Amino acid sequence: MTMEEVREFERATQEATNLKIGTFPPTISISETPLPSCARSGPNSAPSTPLSTEAPEFLSVPKERPRKKSAPETLTLPDPGRRDSLFKLLGERPLKKPRRPSSLAI
Repeated sequence: MTMEEVREFERATQEATNLKIGTFPPTISISETPLPSCARSGPNSAPSTPLSTEAPEFLSVPKERPRKKSAPETLTLPDPGRRDSLFKLLGERPLKKPRRPSSLAI
């Protein structure tokens, strides 16, 4: 199908639709509404130029807060080379295999 045939098909389809349901006036109305003073003058994709050199309140530098007492100064990670290092970190003992009673030994 050529582009001309596609255009003709779309035109015929639109005409048949208009005959069947009728045409409707556009429902979008454009009115002049005052823009806020800080509105951008360019398109939404254009970067805006700040009007002042000071950061807005929501971007202010956070206040210095004291560190929580429960937070460790350094984090100790278990040594993957040692099997028992995780248990030492958690303050537990590794599980020992239960011994078989000597009467059941093979």
